[in-house]
Amino acid sequence: MLVKDEVLRMLLGHKGSTVSGQEIADMLSCSRMAVSKAVSQLQDEGVVISTQKGVGYALEKADVLSSAVLEDLFPIPAYEAKDSVSTMIDAKDLLNRGAEAPFAVIAETQEGGRGRLGRSFFSPKGGVYFSVVIPGSDIPSPDLLTISASLAASRVIERLTGLSTAIKWVNDIYVGGKKVVGILTEGIVNMELGGLDKAIVGIGINLSGQSSSIPIELKDKMGFIYEGSSPLTRAEVAAEVTKELLALQGSDFIGEYRAKCFVIGMDVTVIKAGHERSGHAYGLDESGHLLIEYPGGEREALSSGEVSIRFPKA
Repeated sequence: MLVKDEVLRMLLGHKGSTVSGQEIADMLSCSRMAVSKAVSQLQDEGVVISTQKGVGYALEKADVLSSAVLEDLFPIPAYEAKDSVSTMIDAKDLLNRGAEAPFAVIAETQEGGRGRLGRSFFSPKGGVYFSVVIPGSDIPSPDLLTISASLAASRVIERLTGLSTAIKWVNDIYVGGKKVVGILTEGIVNMELGGLDKAIVGIGINLSGQSSSIPIELKDKMGFIYEGSSPLTRAEVAAEVTKELLALQGSDFIGEYRAKCFVIGMDVTVIKAGHERSGHAYGLDESGHLLIEYPGGEREALSSGEVSIRFPKA
């Protein structure tokens, strides 16, 4: 274990207080010079540590995805995925290598992040991209898993930022008329038992960034929770969403989701299997299906596909 990782772990354990360099050195059986060097390395990586001569060090903000930070914040084992193509791919790789669910994989960026219907998902630095692997036995209502993930992200963003969120059925979170969260869920079936063995919930949150970095084709649709820097750390946001997601399983949350789903009551275009059809979204049933009425009176409980609407500008 690197000295800097141990120093960070100690500072995390003394959050809100100052710890002397000598105390850290004694606990780690190393020299004060080694502690000072480790603190400098952490500061270079973006960890905000205040230093007071003759007093010691105090951790102010650790916006890094190190093992020490993830262990401190996450309710389940969490792994940093460096140079990730997709955290969902990373999660599957960990499962193939014997990792036991539940666990999470988190990355700073993704080269090949994807959304629903096989679309690419823009994953710039400053966002947080993670996948949560949940045992099937912990998911009483698999049909509601994606909806629960959307609500979990919505709750956490509102609690931590004070901003209002809205949900576009089924899995996109909007702030100020712009999409800031995308979610994709995949199930792994147990062929012998014929049921859900595990589920992987991939979540991408545009926590902070510059609007100028958004590709021109996405500028009208995508935004950041914070323009520029964020007072929140990526790990704490991901950890809180993970906690909320796990806690929602088996609870009654459809009414809250329904109240946040801005699609209800709007005219929409339903896109299924490459075909488009105009209709009106008049409700959401207890299974999370969007209730659509088409011209002529035909009705459908939509469980898959996509709806397109014109979201009013803030």
